Amino acid sequence: GTAANGFIRNSPRNLANLCHSASQQFYENWMSQKIGDIAPVAITVGNVKYKDREIYQVSRSSVKRIMAKGFCPDDSLDVHVWLTFSNMTVLDLTIIPTLLSKGLASTSDFNDLRYVIWEEGGDSDFEYIPVLQHNNFMYAVDKVAGHA
Repeated sequence: GTAANGFIRNSPRNLANLCHSASQQFYENWMSQKIGDIAPVAITVGNVKYKDREIYQVSRSSVKRIMAKGFCPDDSLDVHVWLTFSNMTVLDLTIIPTLLSKGLASTSDFNDLRYVIWEEGGDSDFEYIPVLQHNNFMYAVDKVAGHA
C-alpha cells in the first residue's frame, strides 16, 4: 500500500490544480534559455472550453476582481492559465490532468498525452479564450508550489 500511496501523492494528476505554478515555472525556465529569445512565450489567463463546455467561469470582470483582491493563496481561483507563443500557438500543461480529476474526460480521449498544443482554427475539442496576458499573474494572486 505504501508504494500506491506514494504514487498517488506524486501523481501528475496533482497538476490539476497547479495551472499557475506549472505555467510560471515553464515560462521562467523557457525564457531563461536562448530558445526564449527565438520563440518567446507569454503567460495567458482566461477561459478554456472542452467540447463546447466552459471548464471555468472566467470573464474580464472576474479576472479584474481576482487581480484587485491581490495575493490570496488560499482562494481557489476560478481561472485557467496557459502559455501562448508569439505565433499564438497555445501550450497548456494542466488542462488534461484537470479534466481527468474533474471526471470530464479520460486518458484515452488524449492518447495518453498530458498536455495540449492548440492553434486557432485547428481541429480540436478545445477552445481557448484569452482574457489577460500577465507574465507575473502568479505572483500577484497565488503562491508558487515550492515557494512559501
